[in-house]
Amino acid sequence: MDETTFIVTLTSIIIVLIMLGLFFGRRNRTKRQHYVPAPADIPADVLDQQPGTVVQGTYVSTVLGQELLERVTAHHLGNRAEAQIEVHPAGVALLRAGEPNFFIPAADIVSIATVSGIAGKFVEKDGILAITWNLGDTEVTTGLRTETITAHQQLYTALQQLTNGRQTA
Repeated sequence: MDETTFIVTLTSIIIVLIMLGLFFGRRNRTKRQHYVPAPADIPADVLDQQPGTVVQGTYVSTVLGQELLERVTAHHLGNRAEAQIEVHPAGVALLRAGEPNFFIPAADIVSIATVSGIAGKFVEKDGILAITWNLGDTEVTTGLRTETITAHQQLYTALQQLTNGRQTA
């Protein structure tokens, strides 16, 4: 075996091992998070209503509590996706492209904040809207990135109104 073949073979083996490590690590994280309940589906009556605010953006991820790097992989909550974000009087509907949609009831929202990063994306200061909410008995934070600064401000204002000032930041 010549030197080039050896290097290519060794590099290929290392890449495969890294990919396997990532796969098994994510699978094990999902198993460890079995206690995290599935988020609510969007109620049919909410879908029939005209939302107060609709913005396009990116669903970045959901993390455990305020641990912005501790991604929740259970129930596809850790998968980034383009999303339509709708604020209704009953809560926030997240319609994600290629991932299950879900609903955050207004009563479960603990706080609204802006952050510069959450597992899966880091941007300029205050570029991500972070909704901290109770998913069953587990406190989680969902990160959303809008397409424009105007949409960001519009969504932040709508969420403030929805939560009647329960914001911490």
